[in-house]
Amino acid sequence: MAARQRPDIGTLGALLRQVPQRFELLQALQILEREQPQLPPLGCSNDPQQEVVRLRGPLLPVFSASQITSLRLLPRLIGPLVPVRAPLLPHNRHRPPRLTLHTPVFGLGGPDGPLPYAYQEWLQQRARVKDRGTMAFLDLFQHRLLSLLYRVQLKQRIALPYTRGEKSPVYQQLQALCGLVRQPSGMKPVVPEKALISRTGLLANGRRSLAGLQSLLSHHFEMRIRVEGFQGGWREIPDAKQTVLGLGGRNLALGRTALCGSRAWDQQRGVRLDIGPLEPERLDSFMPHGAAHRELAALVTFYLAADLHCSLRLHVQHSGRLYLGRAHWPQPGLGLGSRLNREPRHGAYSIDLDLNGEGA
Repeated sequence: MAARQRPDIGTLGALLRQVPQRFELLQALQILEREQPQLPPLGCSNDPQQEVVRLRGPLLPVFSASQITSLRLLPRLIGPLVPVRAPLLPHNRHRPPRLTLHTPVFGLGGPDGPLPYAYQEWLQQRARVKDRGTMAFLDLFQHRLLSLLYRVQLKQRIALPYTRGEKSPVYQQLQALCGLVRQPSGMKPVVPEKALISRTGLLANGRRSLAGLQSLLSHHFEMRIRVEGFQGGWREIPDAKQTVLGLGGRNLALGRTALCGSRAWDQQRGVRLDIGPLEPERLDSFMPHGAAHRELAALVTFYLAADLHCSLRLHVQHSGRLYLGRAHWPQPGLGLGSRLNREPRHGAYSIDLDLNGEGA
């Protein structure tokens, strides 16, 4: 155990042991726990002797200059708190020194502690005559209180539990704020959840806007994307809403239900995404068969959650030569950006196509 408590020279753990005053309490405890992940986490074991470090606080009314007063190896004053078998008892009598951290944070003593000053002075008087029984008894509670404080900080600070991934409580809370549900087993999502979790502040707002969609797409694809609204188009009128003349007709009230035709123009039918400028190498990914096209369709459907038609305008900087009959990029797609160029053509041009929700 003593050998494992000595980190390599030049590591963060070695610096912590040399100058612990430079570290915050939370940071120091995380470093110590990661050095020995096989040990029980602080505050989660029935026997504090099994944990990576012993936590103690000051029992005298003095101010401290840092969150950590000292970090050193001290002899174990008490044995394990859990029953052990007889063959193990001799081994436990010679256990190596215990790494002990002294901190003024959230302790029983100190200027802001609950213990009265007179009681703290009495404890110091007993320590001068080698009577440390009461202090050792109070240290049991101080270790427990500091361990619980550490567990609370790990749970309630958003940045800390998020590093643990899907198992952390805060990750589940962010999922709920984003409106995410778990995918069925064996089904791989098109867009990784973490790409959406990183935009929780945007997705938690129930009101959807074009500015929000533009921010979401630009952040995900790390490129310039502009959203244009009010892209009108025709909508099919359901058969039940169409006007049928005759004795068995329907929807015949003029000015109310009567309609002429099977389609209606809707100026708010959809939006258009202006993407680019794109290099020819990345253009292929935004075509209907590409991975970026599928991710784009999934993000638009997830964010808007409405029956909106979405079209794309891909701005391309230049186009290369077109090769037929050989395995060469770019693969020609009829009506999907192919150009009859004998020589590379420089100059921007655009490609208009619809966003395919199926990505096929």
